Amino acid sequence: MTRSLGIIGVGLIGGSIGLAARESGWDEIVGVDAPEVLEEASSLGAIDRASTLKEIRGVNLVVLAAPISKIKELLSELSPTDALITDVASTKTAIVGEAESHELRFVGGHPMAGSQLAGVSNAKADLFRGARYFLTPTENTDPDAYREISAFVRDFGAMPTAVEPEKHDLLMAAVSHLPHLMAAALLKVAADISPEALSFAGSSFRDLTRVGSSNPELWSDILAENAPALGEALGAFAGAMAQLGSEVQDKQSMAKRFDDAREAYDALGGILIERSGENLDLAIPVENRPGVFSEVTTLMGSNTINILDLYVRHSNTERAALVLTLDAGDAEKARKLLRDTGFRAEILG
Repeated sequence: MTRSLGIIGVGLIGGSIGLAARESGWDEIVGVDAPEVLEEASSLGAIDRASTLKEIRGVNLVVLAAPISKIKELLSELSPTDALITDVASTKTAIVGEAESHELRFVGGHPMAGSQLAGVSNAKADLFRGARYFLTPTENTDPDAYREISAFVRDFGAMPTAVEPEKHDLLMAAVSHLPHLMAAALLKVAADISPEALSFAGSSFRDLTRVGSSNPELWSDILAENAPALGEALGAFAGAMAQLGSEVQDKQSMAKRFDDAREAYDALGGILIERSGENLDLAIPVENRPGVFSEVTTLMGSNTINILDLYVRHSNTERAALVLTLDAGDAEKARKLLRDTGFRAEILG
């Protein structure tokens, strides 16, 4: 039997799904997006050809990888259809409710995988390998539909994890969305205290606020969609900060707070489960000159080493350290490659 897949929104995630599905043996993969995006996706092998919303209703499985604010509208436009539908949005309650209101065969999904890069040109067939992949069935979900999507996800090497839509959104509010608001708030507080404050910031401040440089349009979209759960998380956070503020002069109490925080941090299960189950940071001192970062990242990419995250730790205006987060199994190989190329590199921690 021919298996056909339709992808609406063929960017980094949608393109990676297309590439992974091709390796998994899907017979036809079609896409809906801007013409220039579809042309690039086709040349990369992420899709076979361009399609339309009308035509895509006839495929076996539709993946909605469009911007989160567009997905509810797409669900309405796709109805009626016999196709099985899933999405990759980072909030779920409203989207699942919309799908159920149209009586669609739908299973909500959210892969905990991504890249610091965007666009279909950066799509990879192994992007989801080892990653947690949330699925959000409800009591109305067809069990056969859930099994199909779960198998689809496993074919990519991901780990499907079932969670209720409301709980998913609260989890994301706490571990993903709230930290982005915290970063924005911390940066504003520091900048308001003194215009020079940010130039004196150390590595801990940079680590805490790194996500403050995230895509503004993308994150304003996500936060607005998850406002109810985020409001609950913000209320809990404000209460925790008020409690800490009342105890800040009590050394014993504060020590206990940090002991508790350390235990919680050590117990982190890790939403993204990498190949070895462990990540390491590799620090590379670099001069402030054009092209130096691309030399490092190109060296990693040409040797099939995946950069999970990266940031810059400045010491002055002439020198800095580029810090790469890598799978632990790649760290030693990366250090040797860098040293052989003339860079100094040290594994942190």
